[in-house]
Amino acid sequence: MQTPDRLNRYIETQRQKDFERQFHLGWEQYETWEEATVGERADASHTFTVADDDVASYNRACGETDPLYVDPEYAGVHSPTGELLQHPIFVTAVAFYCIGSSGIGSWIRTPGARNPGQQIEINEPFGVGEVITTTITTRQKFVQRGKHYLTMFMEFRNQDGVLKATWDCSLILPATRADVGRFVHA
Repeated sequence: MQTPDRLNRYIETQRQKDFERQFHLGWEQYETWEEATVGERADASHTFTVADDDVASYNRACGETDPLYVDPEYAGVHSPTGELLQHPIFVTAVAFYCIGSSGIGSWIRTPGARNPGQQIEINEPFGVGEVITTTITTRQKFVQRGKHYLTMFMEFRNQDGVLKATWDCSLILPATRADVGRFVHA
């Protein structure tokens, strides 16, 4: 499965080019609903070093055109932070990068998942050069009206331990690895 041509124009940075966007690949390694353990807590498998090009590219992909969001030199002079302003959900790009394709939280990539709701809180913007670590806690796992819900809580901290953001992420997932496989091969 290839990235549709209409989306390729948004893949600008080397990190984006290296990131596997085809979540059907490697799905066998993802944590499943049946395997998730409520209360389990672990660091994500990757860290994310924030760069101007990550922020600008993400902002452009969200349709931003204001130079405060897409021009690092302009933002350096005119932004209240002295850096590019960030789209409010830039944290989702950080999360998907940090989680990786196996282990705790990897179920966020599950083919066939549906999104019943999220809650993101930004304490302060990520700073260029900050190294962001993500801690994931499996919060809830339940069945409601025959659907399997899984919720994790993510904390995003910089290299100094400053809490930058949190994300309460819930998805409705296929229940078992076999169920995910049926979706992948449909």
